[in-house]
Amino acid sequence: MNFSTTLVSVGIAVAAMTIVTLSVSAGIRRSPSNATYRATKENVLFVVSTRRWQRVLIRTVGITAIALGAIIALASSTPPPSPTMGVAGIATVVGGILFVLLARGMHRLRLEVTPDTIWSFPMVAAPREIPLAEITALAPHITSNYGGILGKTGSKTRFYATGIMLGYPQLIEHFRQYRPDLPIPEASRPLQER
Repeated sequence: MNFSTTLVSVGIAVAAMTIVTLSVSAGIRRSPSNATYRATKENVLFVVSTRRWQRVLIRTVGITAIALGAIIALASSTPPPSPTMGVAGIATVVGGILFVLLARGMHRLRLEVTPDTIWSFPMVAAPREIPLAEITALAPHITSNYGGILGKTGSKTRFYATGIMLGYPQLIEHFRQYRPDLPIPEASRPLQER
């Protein structure tokens, strides 16, 4: 493998990542931002949740990987048997199962916001009630390509939301209205405002 082949491969990967990020950002700016997720708590003003297409895409990739892995694993047992192909098939099935579990966690991931409380529903843990008065700082969600916000109490992160979640602009406006003492980081502004 020579240097130019590696450079072309990396260039294609970076270009694809940039194109996907820009196209999703442009789509988010033009789409409605209100979440349609039903609240499970009382007095909820709005819900911040993942977008349905994200969950469906991840679940579809997972189901496809499970089916493909099963076919590869079965094909490895035909004469002449290939243990390497069998291991690859089983690994693909396991990867597909992880994608399906990720989609399930994304379906559960949300924030239910009341006037004085944020209910955080993480992917796997029990829901947490976070009084708005306990939030001491808002920090940018730097690990997301689309921006976002972290609600902190001291150095502990209490909740997070990414900039492409439905209801995210309402969350930022909620903090501006109910906690004007907390500055909103510039990188956490909703995509609709950029």
